[in-house]
Amino acid sequence: MIRTVCTLAVVAALTACASAPDTAKLSAPTANSGLSGDTPVGLVDLAAHKMAGTPADYDLRARALTLAPGGGVGNHPHAGRPGIVRVVKGTVVEGRGDAKRVLKPGDFWLETFDTSHWFVNPSTTEAAELWVVDIVPKKK
Repeated sequence: MIRTVCTLAVVAALTACASAPDTAKLSAPTANSGLSGDTPVGLVDLAAHKMAGTPADYDLRARALTLAPGGGVGNHPHAGRPGIVRVVKGTVVEGRGDAKRVLKPGDFWLETFDTSHWFVNPSTTEAAELWVVDIVPKKK
C-alpha cells in the first residue's frame, strides 16, 4: 500500500515537472495571436450619469458575486453608479418595473442612469454566479 502511494506521488511529481513550461525559452510575442473573446458585452454612456467631481473621485470595480439558491437583491437605482453584469452560472430573474426576464449563463444586463431593478436566483438547489463591473464613488 505504501509502495503504491509513493509510486503515485513520484509519478504525479514527474508529470507536474514535465508539464511546466520552460520559461527561459519564452519571449514576448511581436504581435497578438490566439486571442478571442474581445467582443464587448455592453457599453454604458457615462455622460448621461452626470456624475459629480472628476474621474479621480471614482473607482472602476470588478466583482465575482455568488447568489445563493433563493437569494436576491432588492430594488435599487443606478443613477451615478453605472455597470455591466454577466451571468456566469445558474439562472437569474431580473425585474425592472413590471417587466421580468430570465437570464442564463452568457446573458448580461446594463445598469444605466435610468435603471432601477431587482434580481433573484429562482433555483432551490444551485447558486448563481455573476461578474459585475461598475463605476462607484471612492469611499472617503
